[in-house]
Amino acid sequence: MFAKIIFVVFSIFLVACNDKGNTTEQQDCSNTICTLNFVTITVSVKDALGEPIALDSYEVIDTETGKNLAADFNGDEYQYLKEQGIYPIISDANRVQYQNSTATLTFKGSIANEEVINEAYEVAADCCHVSLITGKTAIVLE
Repeated sequence: MFAKIIFVVFSIFLVACNDKGNTTEQQDCSNTICTLNFVTITVSVKDALGEPIALDSYEVIDTETGKNLAADFNGDEYQYLKEQGIYPIISDANRVQYQNSTATLTFKGSIANEEVINEAYEVAADCCHVSLITGKTAIVLE
């Protein structure tokens, strides 16, 4: 009996977090149960040998607003990710801004003042987390 109750609660929990709903109308999130995970969508940039590439600069531009979301990523954690060739494009810190909608983001990366990456990403957010709809999560530079 206890196992059935756990199963039902767990099922409701999964449905609440994974229900994308209709992205054209606002979803009431007041009764939504979310996981405690903090989601960050990242892009891995490597060379042909699989070695991480540290870009000199990068931007993540919301094509509708022109805002650079990469300005939100900085500090020691960002420096570590950069050394690993990993670049955040959106995180749950942006969830409310994009809640119940989709957006097109452009990831631009430069080395020695030359743009070497220009990739489009379609992202979304529900009541709980951001998610990637389309776009490369691994980029190989020749």
